[in-house]
Amino acid sequence: MATDVEHYTRLAQENLCEKNYKDAINNFSEALQRAQKSNDAQVICKCRLNFGAVLVALGRTAEGLKDLETVKPLERDHQLTADVCYNLCLAYEDLNNTAEAIECIQQAIKHYNECFDGVVLKADSTCRLASLHTRLQDFEKAAEAYADAAHLYGTAGDVPQQTVCLLQQAKLLQTCNKSADAIDVANECAKLCTERPDPGLGRYTKLKKILLYCGKICIPVMYLMFRTL
Repeated sequence: MATDVEHYTRLAQENLCEKNYKDAINNFSEALQRAQKSNDAQVICKCRLNFGAVLVALGRTAEGLKDLETVKPLERDHQLTADVCYNLCLAYEDLNNTAEAIECIQQAIKHYNECFDGVVLKADSTCRLASLHTRLQDFEKAAEAYADAAHLYGTAGDVPQQTVCLLQQAKLLQTCNKSADAIDVANECAKLCTERPDPGLGRYTKLKKILLYCGKICIPVMYLMFRTL
């Protein structure tokens, strides 16, 4: 039974990569049905997370949210709990419920903080929190969140993404009329950029585009949504 679930999950991932979205949804649905027959609560949670998340990512947000809200991981499973909270955040954000999205992403950060290798996931979540605060025009909180995300990316050694967050922080500080602080952060960002070789700067440019274009769709589908079964 577990082999069947893994098979359909892999098929779904392949179909997503090939943009066969209808087939991908059917594959995830089949994986969930197979999981439910196994009576393995953990596998069922992961399959339901995948199914709900792909519906959200492909624009069927209301349907996906209903599935995500039924996922109840074990209390000690911080990784899966955080993933559920992250994807709930995406759903509420898509429905323009920014306040609820913020609550969910804050819970995701809390649980990723309990994971042994959760630094990058916590950084990604903190970056999303910053974007949500920006949407509410709470620019000081947004600047603080971008600063936290930059620190986390720096800890993880992801300098390109660190510079993206520093740049956003500097812009927000300027908006808050904190010019001196904005200049300090911008100088730190410039220093990191100049210390990188040309390939790194190229990667920085690409990551900036990804942050702006793929933040709501590609990242959760290709990175957060798929859980190991």
